[in-house]
Amino acid sequence: MVEKPGDYIWSTYLDYIGERKPLIKNLDTSFILKQLDNDLKSAKKKYKNQVLTNITMQNPLANTFEGIAVGDKEFIDNIKRKISIAGRNREIAETKFVGAHSASGIIKKIEDLFGIKKVEIFSKRRNNLYRKLAIYLLKEKTTLRLREIGDMFNIDYVTVSSVAKRFEKEIRDNKKIHHMMAEIIHSMQNNESNA
Repeated sequence: MVEKPGDYIWSTYLDYIGERKPLIKNLDTSFILKQLDNDLKSAKKKYKNQVLTNITMQNPLANTFEGIAVGDKEFIDNIKRKISIAGRNREIAETKFVGAHSASGIIKKIEDLFGIKKVEIFSKRRNNLYRKLAIYLLKEKTTLRLREIGDMFNIDYVTVSSVAKRFEKEIRDNKKIHHMMAEIIHSMQNNESNA
C-alpha cells in the first residue's frame, strides 16, 4: 500500500508515536502504549520499533493459536495454560452433588438467620446483599446449573456467574460480609451434622 506506515493517511501510526494530532476524534493511544511501557516517551519509541521491525511481515495472523492469540511460543504456551485451567473450572453440575444443599433450604436458612422475608432475598433493589448471598450460595452449594439459578432470580446465567464472582471478592474484602458468610456456612454445617 505505502512505503512507510506514516504515509497512509488513515493509519494511526503517527498518532501513536506522537508525530501528529490524531485525525480520529477522541482517539486514546494511552491504553495501547501503556501495554508497552508506563513511561509514555519510552512506550512511543517501543511502538515505533515494533511497527518498523514487523513492517515486512506478510500475514500477522498466519501463526495464530486457535484464531485467538498471536505471539511468540512463550506467550502462546501461557494462553494454552490459561485455557486449560479455565476448561477445568467449567461448570459440570453432576460433579457438585457431594455435600450439596437444596435451594429451598439455603433460602430458608438466609431468611431465618438474618430475620428477613423471602421477598427481600429476591428483590431487585440495588446492592441487595441477601440476593447476592443467595446467588453465591446457590451456585457454590447446590447442584443447580447457572441457568436454573438465573431462572429463579429472573436473570441471565452469565449474570449469575458474575454476581457470584463479585460477591466472592466482597467476602474477601469486607469484614462484615466475611463474618456474615462464615455465620451462614457454620449454620449450614451444623445442619449437616445434625441430619
